[in-house]
Amino acid sequence: MTRPGGEVAAATATNGGISWRLLAWSLAALHVAYVLFVLFGALIVLAWPGVMLVHLAAIVWAGATMIGNLGCPITDWEKSALRRGGREPYPEGFLQHHVLRTRFEPGKARRNHFVLGIVAIAVNAIAYLLVL
Repeated sequence: MTRPGGEVAAATATNGGISWRLLAWSLAALHVAYVLFVLFGALIVLAWPGVMLVHLAAIVWAGATMIGNLGCPITDWEKSALRRGGREPYPEGFLQHHVLRTRFEPGKARRNHFVLGIVAIAVNAIAYLLVL
């Protein structure tokens, strides 16, 4: 990241920049694990039924953030760490950037978030119906 006048951000010249980028990468990995847990957690519940309440809470949060377009704090933390590490964060959301690897047209992003939220809830509803 450059500042007006062409200076390189101080964070990139120090080990602190690397630490912030490592934190951003770690947050992205945590986020991927959360998405996988939301989508496939019902399989974990088969082995460990005690995880069911945590999984249901994760589904509700994921559905609410996607359907209600609430945004996710992990994405905000990752983008903040990237900035502090001297990198420009991606403009789109986490799923579009890291998981789907596509950029939605700005007018369709809201619709796509809604659809992804419904899909996450539906996949888990079907899984729980099959389990019970």
